[in-house]
Formats: sequence, C-alpha cells, structure tokens
Amino acid sequence: MIKFLKAYKRAVFLPIVPVVWAMLSIIGVIGAPFGSGHLGLLNLFLFWPVVIGLSILCGAALRVLVREYMGFRSFWPEAPLIAFFAACLLAPGYKWLAVALSETTQMIPNLFALFGYAFVVSLVISTFRHILSSHPTPVISSTETKPTPPPAPVLVAKPRPIKARIFERLEPELRAPLLRLEVNDHYVDVVTEAGKTSLLLRLADAIAETEGIEGLQVHRSHWVARKAMTAVRRERGKCTLVLRDGTQVPVSRSQMPVVLELGLPECDLDATSGA
Repeated sequence: MIKFLKAYKRAVFLPIVPVVWAMLSIIGVIGAPFGSGHLGLLNLFLFWPVVIGLSILCGAALRVLVREYMGFRSFWPEAPLIAFFAACLLAPGYKWLAVALSETTQMIPNLFALFGYAFVVSLVISTFRHILSSHPTPVISSTETKPTPPPAPVLVAKPRPIKARIFERLEPELRAPLLRLEVNDHYVDVVTEAGKTSLLLRLADAIAETEGIEGLQVHRSHWVARKAMTAVRRERGKCTLVLRDGTQVPVSRSQMPVVLELGLPECDLDATSGA
C-alpha cells in the first residue's frame, strides 16, 4: 500500500498535471463538447473542471495499477486500458453530476454515451502524458546559469560533487543515491534508494547520463552502481549480482570476468533467498 501511495503521489504531482487540467477545462467550457452545451455557462464552469479533475485523479491511480502491477508501460495497451477502467468508474458519476447541474434531463446523454466521453477524455490525458514524457526538459549546466564566484580571501570552498544528469529527469523525492537501471519494454526503470520510476529512454542514453557515478553494465538490460553491489553468487555457470537492497541482477557471460575481478564476496543460494 505504501508503494502504491508513493507512486500515486508522484503521478499526481507531476508539473504537467495542473497544465493539462487547466487546458482541458478551458476547452470543455468554451467548446462545450459531448452535448454539454445545454448546461449553461455557469454550470459549464463547474462541470468541466470537476470532470477533468476527477479523470486525472482516477487516471493517476489506474496508471499506477496498470504500469506497476500489470506491467504495461508502452502507450499500447497502457492508455486504452486506463481509459476503459476510468470510463467504467467515472461514467455513473458524470451522469449524476450532469443531472444535478441540468435543469432538464432530456438533453443529458445516456450512460453509454457518457462512457464513451469518459473514455475519450482519459485517452487524451494519457496521450498528453506520453507525448510530454518523450520530450523531457533539456538539462542546463550550472555553468550557464551560475557564474563561478571569485575565491574567498580566507575560506576555501570545497568543490561540489558532480551530480549525474539523470537526476534532472527524476522527481525531487527520488533524487537519492542511484542503485541500478533496468530495461522495461520501451522504458528504463531508474531505481534509487528513495524508490523507482520509469523513463522513456534508451538504456545507452540513460547510462550516458550517469556520468560521475561509478557503475557497470552487467547485462544488456541492466546497469548497476558500484556502491550498490554487495556480493556475487555463482551457480551452474551463471553469475548473479546481489545488491544492498536485496535485488538480484543477472550478469551476462561476457561481463562475468569483469564482475568477478571486482573482488566482491561470494554468497550461497540460502543467503540470497533470505535477503
């Protein structure tokens, strides 16, 4: 439950969420789509912001369920699944809200039509998310924004450690020591000591953005930070890395000699299964 709440919080508090809510609310009020024109201007100002807001909140919860628990992370089938579930949950609520705000029920669409409208609204929101996640905000180096101050006459400032660029893509609450990267469909799962998130990024590009952090690509789908490695396990010619959070990461045969040269302690199967 705690894992779900953390992921839900990250999904709801993305910077783009209020922008999408405002844009779609304005479009709904001005355009009065899906037969909502009979509500009147004042009721439109109440109806569409509430509808869009509920769609976003419900969609965020469903997004966590579909991505983290069902494993669907690409646009297809993630977005249609979220839209379908959201429409099933929200269509009755939209019907009730439309009846409450309308002076006559004759112009209110039936439940099946409202299901279709809810499906479209949710699909549009998911499309916005995917488009914007595929165009991340460019990283601006600190030298361009903050000129280096002249040295102090007495105190000597300690040099600040170089922060890997990949942290610029993470939510502030996830910017903790990096543990590993893992390919997941078209995404890369970024795991830090504070949690996990997914980026629409190639593994090679993600590894390039870890510059400044000592690590090793141990498998075609896995990169591990050196400080996260605690032990190695060998069994039947296969090699597995054991990380400090208990995760076991497979090591490819080509990288096995490199991993073994690190001098990590070896552990048996019982020790790792109990971690």
